[in-house]
Amino acid sequence: MRVGSLRDDTFLLAHGDDGRLMVPEPAICAGLAGAILVDLLLHHRIAVADGRLAVLDPSPTGDPGCDATLEAIGANDAPTGPRAWVAWISAGAYDRTCDAMEASGVIKRTTLRRLGVLPVARCLPTNDEDLVRVRSRLRYGAHSSAPPDRETAALAGLVRALRLEAALLLSMPRADLLMELERMSSGNPTTVRQVISAVDGVISAATYR
Repeated sequence: MRVGSLRDDTFLLAHGDDGRLMVPEPAICAGLAGAILVDLLLHHRIAVADGRLAVLDPSPTGDPGCDATLEAIGANDAPTGPRAWVAWISAGAYDRTCDAMEASGVIKRTTLRRLGVLPVARCLPTNDEDLVRVRSRLRYGAHSSAPPDRETAALAGLVRALRLEAALLLSMPRADLLMELERMSSGNPTTVRQVISAVDGVISAATYR
């Protein structure tokens, strides 16, 4: 798994088959920020120690977003925890991710005109199989009693925090699906759960402010 792919998977899931963003932009921005941090945690590039984020391996990842995050965490001397980092990284995260994924050929952007006047952006995967693959991983996990791999477990936690369960297109009752996503994500390391909780907190703060 390459660094940055959890962010890309989260981005793809957040868009419907028509390319429409399925959650408010502040929510997906927080989710993308959390995905970057979780990617770095899973690849042992950062750690959470004494409530703050610290860099373990500052070498380039090959992903500009992840590299910028590593540099920022490494340059920070203040005791800054996951929630503050999620809030900071989330600023502009949607547009940055759009640009990066379009440049790498993963998505294509189109602009439609609603009612013939208002422009509406759409983001579609260049290869439809990419979205099918991401959905299939989570759908399989929801129906399987076996523990998911670490990336799928982390993605399940992010989907639950982002309220994106409908994106999986499962006929399972919503309450049951949420329970399965919780089960899948329960095996995440404590540090990953802390980041996902931070994502949920940032989304809630943006929703009710």
